[in-house]
Amino acid sequence: MKVQINSLKELKQLTNRLANCLKGNEIILLQGNLAAGKTTFTRYLVSSIDPSVEDEVNSPTFSIMNEYETSKFPIYHIDLYRVKDFDFTDVLGNGIVIVEWAEKKLKNELSQYTNLPVIFIKIYVENDEIRLFDIDFINADYLKECISTLYS
Repeated sequence: MKVQINSLKELKQLTNRLANCLKGNEIILLQGNLAAGKTTFTRYLVSSIDPSVEDEVNSPTFSIMNEYETSKFPIYHIDLYRVKDFDFTDVLGNGIVIVEWAEKKLKNELSQYTNLPVIFIKIYVENDEIRLFDIDFINADYLKECISTLYS
């Protein structure tokens, strides 16, 4: 599924819809260049789940993982920019796992390793405002259906 995001308002609409569809055990893999919007996407998604946590969301580049306790479920925000090997066993299935700098290889490994829903989002920068989100769903037809109603 391809979604063109023309503004931060549209990004907020996408993350609001996604937040309403999440069950709490999904893996969201984000790929894109520097300044593509991976952390902004995460901040908007987390604030859509629980607005009281929005100010806590920042890039975990140096800490590797930030954990956000929301009113619905825990969210594990992981940044693999400086890390090539990460053990996901403690977090998978225990909340939402959001991974920045996820490689396609990780998508394939996680989808073979677990039957948890995996959402792989590649963000392409068109210009300062416009982003193209190429979204792939694995074990997550319910999410594809839920999000596609916004874009059909």
